[in-house]
Amino acid sequence: MKALGSLIFVTALSAQSELPKDVIQLSQIRREIGKSLEALDNYTCVETVEREERKNGRQRFQHVDTVNVEVAVVKDSELYSWPGAKEFEDRDVADMVGAGLISTGGFRSAIKSVLIDNNSTIKFRGNEEILGHRAIRWDYTIPLNLSGWDVQIEGRGGRVSETGSFWADAETLELLRLETVAHDIPPDLRVTNIRESLDYARMRGRSQDLLLPQSIETSVTKQNGVESRNRIEFSHCREFSGAAELSFNKPASIERPAPPVTELQIPAGLEISVRMAQAIDSKTAAVGDSIRAIIEAPVRSHGADLIPKGALLLGRIRRLERQLAPRPYYLVGLEFTDIEFLGHHARFIGQMLGTVPLAGLALGVGTYNMDRNTAGVAGNLITTHSETEIAFKVPGVSTFFTEGTAFHLPEGIQMTWVTTKLK
Repeated sequence: MKALGSLIFVTALSAQSELPKDVIQLSQIRREIGKSLEALDNYTCVETVEREERKNGRQRFQHVDTVNVEVAVVKDSELYSWPGAKEFEDRDVADMVGAGLISTGGFRSAIKSVLIDNNSTIKFRGNEEILGHRAIRWDYTIPLNLSGWDVQIEGRGGRVSETGSFWADAETLELLRLETVAHDIPPDLRVTNIRESLDYARMRGRSQDLLLPQSIETSVTKQNGVESRNRIEFSHCREFSGAAELSFNKPASIERPAPPVTELQIPAGLEISVRMAQAIDSKTAAVGDSIRAIIEAPVRSHGADLIPKGALLLGRIRRLERQLAPRPYYLVGLEFTDIEFLGHHARFIGQMLGTVPLAGLALGVGTYNMDRNTAGVAGNLITTHSETEIAFKVPGVSTFFTEGTAFHLPEGIQMTWVTTKLK
């Protein structure tokens, strides 16, 4: 019997080894996505939606408004609430927000439909580079009769079929991006194009790691040419059944304080002076890297010390984008999410007020103009003009820029942050 069992085991391994490499890789990706989705119940994130619109494709998008909600997955459903509300509402987020483009399903349903529900036909495409990673690409289709993508626009709704692609890191096989295009759009929706792009990152929680969407971009083109675009960022993700907080981090390389015993509530308006406990260098840093700072002085509230000197402020690099026009610079975003010291933990939401002077560094990203006069035909002057896009605000994420083709944020640099509340 033992020999027979060994024979069966060897046969199974032999059969698996004969499968194409991309089939085995896809199976591994599906398995890991399934684990993350199963563990996603009882987690909540702040969802920040910047809504933009333009009259046609020749114009720049104009800001319409910014919407902040909290999204949670409970029993395979996505629920929403206003930030700080005591409970999640059992109604569609479109009903909460009202007018304008709003999309749902990105937190869980989109990737589940493609990789878990067996509704899609998937074809291996090959190797590409995306988001700074060597990646593997697959294309997929989901027919109308199997699709679960329901679109709601201005009070009208309908189901659409979809095609798209997804990419996974060639080494780790972690999902990087999912892109989707809608087809068979019902005529009464009065739109000609619907597209969605989701970028994923691994989030490190206190009990487990999860792969969750970090950002989503949804665009809709109406029959009259008007384009609406939603840019969505997820931040401050946590397990709402407890005090565990999630952050898009790699495991920290320093010793962390003991597991928290007492959960502190940090009021808004407290200024906190910190110094970076590590350097951030554009040659080695990447989005998702963990960052840490040390609190320089006791933080007082209502006449008493709330946080001691030496407490750790923990977070991650949220943005790290190299721009070349109108001149070279890096757009850098930092998100701190936790304060920890012996026996205590606090959820941190704040904005950076400033740093000690550092050449080439400035807070915020404004609009740059570059007018250059050059000799033209018949002696006329030609003026060139270019702009960079202003980064929209995400709760708890501070964005700044550093000029040049590389940057170095040194260890020990002093910063001042102020605590804020979700609105």
